[in-house]
Amino acid sequence: MAFFVAFPSLLRRLVKIAVHFWATDGGVVSSHAFLIIQDLASVYASNWFDTCFVKTYKSFIGNCQFVEPDQLKHIQFLRNSFVELCSVDVQKSTRKAMVSIQQLAKMLQQAIQTKKKEAVKNLCSWQYISCIDVWVMFISANVRDYDLQPLLYMIVQIINGVTVLFSGPRYLPLRVKCIQWLNHLSSSSGVFIPVASLVLDVLEYKIGEGGKHGKAISLSNGIKLPKQILKSRNFQEQCILSAVELLSAHFSQWSYHVSFPDLATMPLIRLRKFHETSTVESFKRVVKRFIDQVEQNIEFVQKKRDEVAFSPKDQQSVELFLQLAKQSGSTPFSQYYKSIMEKAVARNLALNEKLPGAEKLHKKIKKLSNNVKNVNGGQPERISGSD
Repeated sequence: MAFFVAFPSLLRRLVKIAVHFWATDGGVVSSHAFLIIQDLASVYASNWFDTCFVKTYKSFIGNCQFVEPDQLKHIQFLRNSFVELCSVDVQKSTRKAMVSIQQLAKMLQQAIQTKKKEAVKNLCSWQYISCIDVWVMFISANVRDYDLQPLLYMIVQIINGVTVLFSGPRYLPLRVKCIQWLNHLSSSSGVFIPVASLVLDVLEYKIGEGGKHGKAISLSNGIKLPKQILKSRNFQEQCILSAVELLSAHFSQWSYHVSFPDLATMPLIRLRKFHETSTVESFKRVVKRFIDQVEQNIEFVQKKRDEVAFSPKDQQSVELFLQLAKQSGSTPFSQYYKSIMEKAVARNLALNEKLPGAEKLHKKIKKLSNNVKNVNGGQPERISGSD
């Protein structure tokens, strides 16, 4: 690498070629190309970090213009490796992230104010969603070690704005993504971000009950659903299961907090109302079990809270409340949340097997796996930045 430093023109060509292979090839080639980019940004940060940052970001966004289900893994790799590159110089990356997030905010503001079809369409796109996604991951990865509160505040406002603009049942996949982002940001930053109302709105979609099963639905592979799916049994199940999973993730972050009985009160009222009005027994069972688990946790926290002598103003004592129990993760709600997530993973894997293009994706993965083994003499290699 030191050889190229004496020849800036060759170094520029190297960056261009490395970014091309990183973004387009996949597998081992992409991984090795990224290592070259990362080395340049790290070793020659003063001269080449900005170049590497700009070219990789533009290439990432370009690849997100049209995303097929079999491309999602590669897009995730590009996202994760770009975040890894940003971590080489967080201060510079933060300034650039601020500019990008401000642009996202302006686009959202324009769409909300004008309601123009083109402006709204630009927001409901893989490019816009991927931009939010990459900055959510960057903030989450670095918020504990750096002052990223301005970025955190702005991205949360943008995500909330997106959920307001696209609130209908057809945008369930997008809403789920938004809530997952908020949960992730809350978990990584330790900042309480209210998501319960966003989750529970899903239960109030005017979709009716019953209907045929319809086609398999994967919320991770799209942004918007076709109209004909909305009356299917599969869609109704996705609404219920998504609501329970997202709310479980939210509650699990605060299930040991002294304020848990208070923050769970309103969601429980709405969940009980849904349980009373629903006529589908399988839906009622899922919701009832969740209600029971939350009520048990409320009772557990309330009992412990009644035993303490500190006031809410004692921030240090509040932070230490139930920390030992949290570290052990042995409470019933923790076990329940773990089982919910395990079932969700298993269901998504089974669902992806049924989706169009699944066979093509499996062949591609198998081919990449064989390439990795051939390159490494039969030994698998860790791909930097991948999940």
